[in-house]
Amino acid sequence: MLDVVLIVLAVLGALVALALLVGVARVLRMRRRLQSGLSAVDAWESSPATLFGWAADRRDQRPGPGMLGLGPDALVFVQLMPEREVRVDRSAITSVTTDRHFMGRTSNRELLVVTWDDNGMGDAAAFVVNDLAAWRDWLS
Repeated sequence: MLDVVLIVLAVLGALVALALLVGVARVLRMRRRLQSGLSAVDAWESSPATLFGWAADRRDQRPGPGMLGLGPDALVFVQLMPEREVRVDRSAITSVTTDRHFMGRTSNRELLVVTWDDNGMGDAAAFVVNDLAAWRDWLS
């Protein structure tokens, strides 16, 4: 009887260890994606942010957490889930505002709303950031 208990405990321990390894591998992969996206624009400023909405993705709005980074020539948001990236040339940015509303949705916090010109078409995205005033100043 003791042998069966020990075998069950060993199997459970192995499953827990496997789950931890898989979790660590996923976290490391996400970190590499974030670092890769931020280094691609040579980001000198970055902070955690949440994508509230992206006008180009009108039909498939999937807000989610990620990192917002600002480099000398580009703004980038690397989203964790789903895996996607919003990259904007700083020269294409036409306005930076704050608002609680974006694309028919309302937030309980002020949003950083960035609009830009994308090959003659307007586009916009709204982000939830911790230091709204600093991001607005950096992008203006």
